[in-house]
Amino acid sequence: MSRAEKSAAKPAGKRRWSERGTRIVVAMLGALLATLAGFVALSRIGEPLVMLGYDLPFIVHRAGGNDDIRIVYLSELDKHALDRTQQAELLDRLGEAGARMVLYDLIFDLPSDDPQVDEEFAAAMRRFRGVDDPDAPRRHVFLACGRKTFQMTGAVGEQLIPPNDVLLDAADDFGLVAMDDRTFMIRKLPTGTPDEPAMVWHAAMAAGAELDDATRMDQRWMNYAGPPSDPQSSMATHAIPACPAASVLDGRTDPAFFHDKIVLIGGEPGIVGEALGKDLFETPFHRFQIGGKNPFMGGVEVQANALANLIQGNWLVRSSSRSDLWLVSIAGILIGIGLSLLRPAGGVFAAIGLVAGLAAAGVVSVHYGRVWFPWTAAAFLQVPVALVWGVASNLYVERHFRIKLSEEQQAIRAAFSKYLSPQMLDRLTREGFTTDLGGEKVEAAMMFTDLENFTNMCEQIADPQRIVETMNAYFERTTSGILGDDGVVIKFIGDAIFAPWGAPIPDPDAPLKAVRAAWNLFENARMVVEGEELRTRVGIHFGEVVAGNIGSSRRVDYTLIGDAVNLAARLEGVNKILGTHILMSESVASRMDGSMRKRRVGNFRVKGRKEPVMIHELLGPVLNNSEPEWVTVYHDALARLEENDITAATSGFARVIELREGVGDGPSAFFLDQLRSGGVGEGGLVTLLEK
Repeated sequence: MSRAEKSAAKPAGKRRWSERGTRIVVAMLGALLATLAGFVALSRIGEPLVMLGYDLPFIVHRAGGNDDIRIVYLSELDKHALDRTQQAELLDRLGEAGARMVLYDLIFDLPSDDPQVDEEFAAAMRRFRGVDDPDAPRRHVFLACGRKTFQMTGAVGEQLIPPNDVLLDAADDFGLVAMDDRTFMIRKLPTGTPDEPAMVWHAAMAAGAELDDATRMDQRWMNYAGPPSDPQSSMATHAIPACPAASVLDGRTDPAFFHDKIVLIGGEPGIVGEALGKDLFETPFHRFQIGGKNPFMGGVEVQANALANLIQGNWLVRSSSRSDLWLVSIAGILIGIGLSLLRPAGGVFAAIGLVAGLAAAGVVSVHYGRVWFPWTAAAFLQVPVALVWGVASNLYVERHFRIKLSEEQQAIRAAFSKYLSPQMLDRLTREGFTTDLGGEKVEAAMMFTDLENFTNMCEQIADPQRIVETMNAYFERTTSGILGDDGVVIKFIGDAIFAPWGAPIPDPDAPLKAVRAAWNLFENARMVVEGEELRTRVGIHFGEVVAGNIGSSRRVDYTLIGDAVNLAARLEGVNKILGTHILMSESVASRMDGSMRKRRVGNFRVKGRKEPVMIHELLGPVLNNSEPEWVTVYHDALARLEENDITAATSGFARVIELREGVGDGPSAFFLDQLRSGGVGEGGLVTLLEK
């Protein structure tokens, strides 16, 4: 080979090696992108996509009916509620037919207008159960219980809505029928709350199902027998056999239909009006119906499906979080590399095959293994991301090494670089961010704030729009101060703020930063509105809490839970009692570095807590080395009080008030009042009865 030929061959060899190396890099980047896309899909923002992994198999999957269960639909109304007058006769007919259990998906919380109706209904329940006949077979009647939420003093709670006493006394038991799904798409099997089991759980246990009450709150997913049926259609095929109550009462339904069966009685879908809730729900069958042919599923049919799952033990479960991570990791690597190495046309066909294969795996897993997993994350996000990357990178390589990198390819590359947020990618890789339910124990400093004179301000302003504008201005000041000292604003509670230091990122200086932020917040967030000076009251405590994502699979909040959180909230409230503005626990005060002045206020047992806590007040930055005289006198008076020297303590607290003439001293005035009324215990301990 001539020198000229060698010279010409060398650049070609360099180009071939450069292209080969570039394709390897592209394949590695494709694997990285596809894997990261899978992690994003498993996060909170990808939840709708993940839920498709549960919904889509029901296009072809059916759990099949349970021949032990029957549904009776009620279609008669008494004013706005379902007619109760025929229930005694209906129950007698079911008893005569040999039904072994009856469940009412109706909440009989109010007594009937005619007391005789409830008495006859209760008597029918006793006859059905064989209460007064020792020779009668043992049969069961379960009634429904509802629940409602209420809000009191800023706290949200739940209250049960049980059946009225006359009916409850005649039944075996009652259980919850409320479905906790705000979107009215029922996927999770309702088993009740930690305090109250669901009605279907009671019934399944009575029917002999192999259930462990200790695992009742384990997550179970509905395995529907079939799509919802239309009880008004004579041509409808019911996945769970059903009939109208009228056909039972007039004898049109063969009694053998109910022999040795479990019967659920509920309203015909749509029969109950807006005032009582329509009791209609979407199911996975509604996600992909064509032409809107499927009616919504009535509550009693949902309960029947749940009961069938519990009796047969064929409910669905979701794959574990660890399995999900392995799935998206392995799929991301294989799919990312594979589609990056294929030519565009081959990549498209391979992508279609991958999606079809993953869908088939999802259906098979649900149908035969009763396990659903987020295959849709790989099929509908990782595959498209890898395909887009593979097509774009191949075009880039082809144009760059064989023709030229045209303006079109530059535009494609620039667009793809924005496909995923760099910040999100950095967060996932660097910090291991996750939105899985649950949390971990951490040590953190918690701050609770409250706005003094907020109620008076609202009365003075009266205009809601101005109140909102005022609160926005206030929160702008407070949150900037918290964030400026590395705090995290967890939530706003009316005019209050909950903020921690040390979570989600551990911080050894959490107590110091919380104290500094509290003082800056108190100084900089003062406002005068309509002549009312608004100041912030603050409570700070440092201790062990559980930090993490709390909630349901449909909605989670990052928050902190534990006794330490409750104590911080209580300290904020004690400010109002003592006339102070910033109070902190001993665990915070002991970790201060001397740059801020404090005083020991006293030993208190706050409401809702058995153990007493030493409370300190934050007084502000240390401007000189000498402690103010009134602080020294206060500490001496408190020491005398702890030694049970009432006379010296009283004199000392009175002296503090004299020294602070014109300003006053809330803690001293509080102790003087408690000493006069005998509210101080041994060793100066005061028990607070208010929050």
